[in-house]
Amino acid sequence: MDLLLIYAVVFIGGLILFERVTGIVANHFRRSSSLNYRLKLLQGTEDSLGVFKGMVRERALDYDRGAFKPLVQLRRLFAQSGLKLGVMRLAIYAPVIAVLVWLLLSYLGVPTLQRIVVVVLFLVALPLVIMMRVRRTRIRKFTTQLPGTLDVVTRSLSAGHPLPIAIALVSRELPDPIGTEFGMLSDELTYGTDLNDAMLNMIERVGAEDLKLLAISMSVQRGTGGNFVEILENLANVIRERAILRAKVKALSAEGRITALIMSAFPFGLYLMISTLVPTYFDPVWESGYSNVILSMAFAVMVVGNFILYKIVNFDF
Repeated sequence: MDLLLIYAVVFIGGLILFERVTGIVANHFRRSSSLNYRLKLLQGTEDSLGVFKGMVRERALDYDRGAFKPLVQLRRLFAQSGLKLGVMRLAIYAPVIAVLVWLLLSYLGVPTLQRIVVVVLFLVALPLVIMMRVRRTRIRKFTTQLPGTLDVVTRSLSAGHPLPIAIALVSRELPDPIGTEFGMLSDELTYGTDLNDAMLNMIERVGAEDLKLLAISMSVQRGTGGNFVEILENLANVIRERAILRAKVKALSAEGRITALIMSAFPFGLYLMISTLVPTYFDPVWESGYSNVILSMAFAVMVVGNFILYKIVNFDF
C-alpha cells in the first residue's frame, strides 16, 4: 500500500512538473510570436533610424509613383507581400528550381526548345504567384487586426495621449503585420513626415482597402475638426460589419468555389486515372503528330474556363 502511494505521489509530481515546463515553453513561444518584427530588430540597439532604413531596403520600398509603371507595380507587390528575399537566397533558389523543372520536363519527353521556354516562364511566373498569394494572406490578416487596433488608438486618445503616442503604443503592443506597419508609420512621423503623406506611404506598403477609410477619416478630421475618437469608433464598427458581410458571402459561395476547384482539377485527375488503368489509351494522340496543337488548344480552353469560373464564384464588394 505504501509503495502504491509513493508511485501515485511520484506520478502526480511528474505530471505537475511536465505541465509547468510545457506552460513555460508555450508562454515563451507565445511572447516571442507576439513580438513584432520591428521590435525584434530594435532589441539591443539604439539606432532606430538605421533599423527603419534597413526595413525600407528589405521591402524594396520606393514611393516614387511616377517611375516606370510595371516596375512600380512590381515593387508595390513585393512590398505588400511582406517578403524579405535577399539577393543571395534568390541566387540559390532560382537555379535549383530551374534544374528541377528541367529534369521533370526531360522525364516527360518535352523537346529542348519547349523546355527552355517553359523553364523561363516558370521562373518568371512562380515568384509572382507566390507574392500575390502571400500578399492576399497578409492583407486579410491586417484587415482582421485593424478594428482591434482602432480600439487601442481610441482608448489611448480618450486617456489624453496625442495621436503619435497612440500610434507608437500600437507598434509596441500588437503583433505582425499591423505592429510593424504602425511602427514604420510612427518612425515616419518621428522623422518629420506629414501625417497625410505617412498614411499614403502606409497604404502603399499594405494595400488593404479598409486602410484607405482610415486615411480619409484622418485627413477629413484634420481639415474640418470633430470628435476624432467617435470617428475612429464608428470606423472600427464599419470595418467589423464589412468583415461579417465578407464572411457571409464567402460561406454562401463556398459550394461554387469548391465546384470550380473540382472542375479545374478533373481533367488532370481523369488523365492520370485513364493512363494508370490503360497505359496505351492515349498513344494514338501522341503518335498522330498533332499532340502539341491539341494540348495547346485544351490548355487555352481550360484557362478561359477557369477565368470564367473564378469570376462567377468570387465577388468584389
